[in-house]
Amino acid sequence: MNFLQTVLAHLSEVSADLSVRLDERLLDKVDGQVSEQLSESDRDALIHQLADLVPKLQQDASPATRLIEILIRPSSYKFSRVQDIKPPVDFQAGLLAPSSSINLVTLSLLEKAALKRSDAGIVAGQPDIVSSLVRSWLSTPDTAVAQKAHHVLLGLLTATDDDHVTETMVQQNHYEPFYQSLMWRRIFKDKDVYGLLFSLCDLATVGQQGQLNRREKTIAQARLLDWLVRVDCPPVRTSQIPEVEMKYGVKDGGILDFATTNMVDREDVLMHMTLIDFFAELIKPDHSMAQSQYSSSSFQSPQSSHSLDFLIHRGLHSRSLSYFLEAGRQSGLDATYLYGRSANYLSVYSTCYPDHFLAASPSVADATVRRISDVLSTMSAGRWAQGQAPIHDLHVLASLPRPVHLPRAGVASPIFDIPVVPASPDAFKVLATIFNGPRPEDRMHSHRTQDGLVSEARAARAIYFLYLSQKHSFWNSVIKAAETIALKEVALAAIGLIDSIITAHWEPLPRSSSQSTAFLPTESELADRCNSAKLLPPSGILAILAQPALGAVLPYLIRPGQTFSNLVGGGRGDVESAAYVVAAAKYDTIIRLRDKMKEIQQDTGEFGDAIATVNKRLALGVMGGNSEIGGRIQSLEL
Repeated sequence: MNFLQTVLAHLSEVSADLSVRLDERLLDKVDGQVSEQLSESDRDALIHQLADLVPKLQQDASPATRLIEILIRPSSYKFSRVQDIKPPVDFQAGLLAPSSSINLVTLSLLEKAALKRSDAGIVAGQPDIVSSLVRSWLSTPDTAVAQKAHHVLLGLLTATDDDHVTETMVQQNHYEPFYQSLMWRRIFKDKDVYGLLFSLCDLATVGQQGQLNRREKTIAQARLLDWLVRVDCPPVRTSQIPEVEMKYGVKDGGILDFATTNMVDREDVLMHMTLIDFFAELIKPDHSMAQSQYSSSSFQSPQSSHSLDFLIHRGLHSRSLSYFLEAGRQSGLDATYLYGRSANYLSVYSTCYPDHFLAASPSVADATVRRISDVLSTMSAGRWAQGQAPIHDLHVLASLPRPVHLPRAGVASPIFDIPVVPASPDAFKVLATIFNGPRPEDRMHSHRTQDGLVSEARAARAIYFLYLSQKHSFWNSVIKAAETIALKEVALAAIGLIDSIITAHWEPLPRSSSQSTAFLPTESELADRCNSAKLLPPSGILAILAQPALGAVLPYLIRPGQTFSNLVGGGRGDVESAAYVVAAAKYDTIIRLRDKMKEIQQDTGEFGDAIATVNKRLALGVMGGNSEIGGRIQSLEL
C-alpha cells in the first residue's frame, strides 16, 4: 500500500467510526512537497474525502483542515474545482461553525473565487454565503478568522478579469467600473446583506436577540472602519438603500456616513482614538484597494480628494484637528489620549495636501504654528537633554509645508526654538527632515503640484540659512554630537543631519519680489536677513563646502572612525558595537559627499583635490586606519 492509499484508508476508518482519532502525525506528512507530487486526480480524491469527513467530526478538525489548506494551495487549483467537490462544500455552515480551523479552511476555499471576477460573481449569486461571510468577519471572536474574512471579502470585491485594462481605457471610461460588479451589488444593493453592516455595528441594537454585546460591537466597528478604508469609492460614500440607512440615523448618505458620524460613541475614548486614526488613513492617497486597482488620479483635484472633501463637509476634519489645535479647551481624557491622534491626523493632512493646507486653511496653518511655538518655547534644556522631546508636536512640525516655517509678520516660526545644544536626536531628525527639502517622489504620495514642490525646495534652503544665522555654533555643536559615540542615537541623528544638507533638494529663490510667492523672500532679501554680503550657496553640497560648514564638517568626515577600548563587544570592526555602527553611518555619508562633489566637478571642473582626499579616506574603510587619529572620545556637554 503506497502512502496516499494509507492516508485514504485512515480517513475512511475515521469516517466509518468517528470515535477513532485522526492520526495527526500521518496527515502532517502530506506537506507541500508531497502535495506537489500528487496527480490532480489523487489530489481531488483526497480533498473530496476530507470534505466529506470534516463536517462529521466530533473532535479537533485542525489536522484535516490543515491538510485541505495544503492541497488547495497551488494556483492551478481553481474555484471551478472547489465547486466540483463532492459532497458540495457547505460554505454557510463552514463560515459560521464554532471551530476556527473550519472557518479558516472554508475561507481558503472561498478565496479561490477572488482570483476571477466571474467566479466572484458566482459567489455573489448566493446571498446566504455572502451574508455568512459578513457575519463571520464582523462577529467572530477569533482575530485570525476575522483577518482572513476581511481579506477574502476584499478579494471578492476587487476581483477582475480585465488584465488588459490600461490607464487610457480608465480615463475614457472604456471599462465597467469595479464597483458595478455583482459582488458590489450584492453587498450594497441587497437589503439584508447591506443591513448587516449596520446592525452588527450599531450600539443601539445591543441587547437585542442575536446581537453582539457592547464589547463585541466595538470590535466589529473597528473591523468595519478598517474595511471601509480599503474599499472607499462612490458606493461607500453615497446612499445605496435609504430604507436601511435611515433606520440607523443616516438621512442623506451611505455606510461611510454611518461609520463616521453615527456609529461610534465618542465617550468611548479608545473608539474615538480609533475613529481619528481611521480619518487619517482615509485621507491618504491610494488608501483604497478599490481606487488603486485602476488609477483614479485623473478624477481628483490636485489640491484635495474625495475623502478629504467628505470629512470637511461633515465637520469631521475641523473636529479632528481641534484636539491638537485647541488642546487647552479639551477635557482631561480627551486632552490626554486624543492629542497624539489629532497630531497624527494633522501631520497626514499637511503632508498629503500641502497646497490645500496653505491655500484653503490659512487659519489652520497659523493656529498650527502658534500651537507648536507655545509648546517649544516652554521646553527647558533639561527636558531636551533627558529625551523628553514633545514628539507629537515635532512630528507635526516636520510634516508642515516648508514655506510655513519662514518667519512672517505676526507669526513666529517655531523651528528656531529647536535647539542643537543640548543635543537631542529628536531635534536633529526634525531639522534634517525640514532642511533636506522635498524629495521628487513625494509628489507620487501626496496631492502636490509641481509649483508646490519648487516652493518647498526654495523654502528648505531659506530656512537652513536663516537657522544658521541665528545659531552661530550650529555646525560645531552638530559635529560634537556626532563624535559622542557613547550616545549612539544622538551621534547617528547628528550624522543624519549632516547627510540631509549634503543631499538636500533645494531650489534658488526668485531674484525679484514680483516673482516671489507668499512666505518666500527673494535671493537678496535672504542674504540681507542672514547678514551676508553675497548671495548664498544655491545647493546643499555647496553649502557644506562653504563656511561655516567647511571648517567643521569636512575635517570631521575625513577623520578616522572613533572607538573606545572599554566598549562591550570590543571596538574596531565589531558590527555590534556602537562605534562601528556610527562609523558605518559616517562612511555612507562620506560616499554621498564624494558623489555630490563629482556631480559638481563634471559641470565646473572644481573640487578635484577635495575629491582625491575623500577617496583616500574611503580607501581606508569604515574605521579609517589608525583610530588614534582624530583624538579621544568627547563627552557631550549637556
